[in-house]
Amino acid sequence: MAKNSHTIGHVVFIALYGTLIVSSILFYNSVGITPLLYAGGATLILGAITVFWASQSRGKGSLVESGLYAFIRHPEFLGHMLIIFSLILLSQHPISLIIGVMLITLLYLAMLDEERRNVEKFGDAYIDYMKRVPRVNLLAGFIKRMYRRKV
Repeated sequence: MAKNSHTIGHVVFIALYGTLIVSSILFYNSVGITPLLYAGGATLILGAITVFWASQSRGKGSLVESGLYAFIRHPEFLGHMLIIFSLILLSQHPISLIIGVMLITLLYLAMLDEERRNVEKFGDAYIDYMKRVPRVNLLAGFIKRMYRRKV
């Protein structure tokens, strides 16, 4: 049953993500605020780089604490959140905002589920990792990492 709900969650997420992409194209710059377009474009690039970088450093079945994973526990989720936020900025439409909030909520719930599964899989090692590394706050992750190096 849990596997089915996990699969359904993925299908819903993909459908909403696709809908957000389409709505961002259909309603591109609907309000006409040019600075939001620039911010959206920059955020889109940053999100895509984050997703790519995180996917390259992710381990297969092992606990990874290097690369972006040294600063935040869920860099791929952060990258997708940045992409979602960028699509909202690019479209500047309420429909995109509603879909984006739904997607970010689903990503947050998925992060919590992944953490639960990682605690089951890696035990105390992951609990210690959770204490040292923030969930998605990259700035806090950099600060914590710099502080750990000085100590």
